[in-house]
Amino acid sequence: MPRKDATKWSSVVDTLHPLRNVVRTKNTGTAIVNNVEDVMNRRKFILKLAKALLSFGAPSHRIESQLKAASDILDTQAEFVHLPNMIIVSIRNGDTRSSRTHFVRATGRIALSSLHKVHMIYRDVLHDNMGAEAGTEALRNLLQSPPIYPLLARCVLAFVCAAIICVLSFGGSAVDLWISGACACCLQYLGLNAANKSSMYANVYE
Repeated sequence: MPRKDATKWSSVVDTLHPLRNVVRTKNTGTAIVNNVEDVMNRRKFILKLAKALLSFGAPSHRIESQLKAASDILDTQAEFVHLPNMIIVSIRNGDTRSSRTHFVRATGRIALSSLHKVHMIYRDVLHDNMGAEAGTEALRNLLQSPPIYPLLARCVLAFVCAAIICVLSFGGSAVDLWISGACACCLQYLGLNAANKSSMYANVYE
């Protein structure tokens, strides 16, 4: 290779060298620096996060990837398997070369407002704005908090929605309006009250 071309190629490599370091930094991931806590607190956050995602109806194709990203950043050495209404969490212990398996079970419906709060807590912990222990406590309070609307209000909303759909979409009469609204109200009550108390009723309702 001529000396002029070798010098030119060397200058190009020197120019790309910082970019190569940036890519390597991004590939290695992010580490917690400010809110460093004990590994047990980080593992408790992972388990509580798994339960919150199941309880509030997170998309099933995203649960494992979110938990894996949290485990990598928090360095909990955990692996996950998502099944319907259950997440199997296997946590490795590098010191003793053993592993412990946790079965996280939860049933719930889609709650977008609560799911958004879970995502905000998840983001604050992974972006090092909040500690893992504080994140666990925030998730625990969120799981124990009552729903925004009481049972009666949700039954009334189901009645109104079913009545409107019956008239506008299917051309129902005034009698059909009341019948469809009453059926929707009964189904909403069974789904929110009876189905949550008994697994047998839950299977029938599904």
